[in-house]
Amino acid sequence: MDTENAKTVVVYGSRYGSTKRYAEHIAAALGCAAVPAEEVRRGQLGGYKTVVFGGGAYAGSICGWKKIARHCRAALRRAKGGGANGQRWVLFVCGLADPSKEKTWREARMLFDKRLPAEAAGTLPVFCLRGDLDYAVLGAKHRLMMRMLVAWLRRKKDPSAEDKQLLASYGDAVRFFDAASAAPVIAAARGGDDGA
Repeated sequence: MDTENAKTVVVYGSRYGSTKRYAEHIAAALGCAAVPAEEVRRGQLGGYKTVVFGGGAYAGSICGWKKIARHCRAALRRAKGGGANGQRWVLFVCGLADPSKEKTWREARMLFDKRLPAEAAGTLPVFCLRGDLDYAVLGAKHRLMMRMLVAWLRRKKDPSAEDKQLLASYGDAVRFFDAASAAPVIAAARGGDDGA
């Protein structure tokens, strides 16, 4: 992980590519490396001043967060004991849900917080970014889950605008990736805005 900015690293969990694209964009802006979560080894993140983690949202979990949350908990323990030198963690989730909706932020916060100690819940900056969806590349499990979601949405009496958008696009590719929307994540990693 030798880079121009060895004090910062972007770690990501991505199955279909949108989170990886955001992570690479953020890392380029910060002048640091973007590293897949599965390549991170025990103790490897301890030397960084700032760790940005991003993961794709899939059926109530965040890709890569289970593994990387252990590193975050270790940093929080060091900070409690006075030894972490103020390691900063910035979190983002990438999914289809509209990031302008309060519900999207609450759900992202909950997914991150459920793997953190109770005293750390709600303390780390969390950002929501919107990714792409291409039904042609979904794995069998995710295709089945989307089919079940669409069946449920079709029975819904009063679907939201977001529900209608998902129904209209079912089976096609949907492109929501927007590199500019990552600007708040970059600002937070540099020590600015603390997100939601």
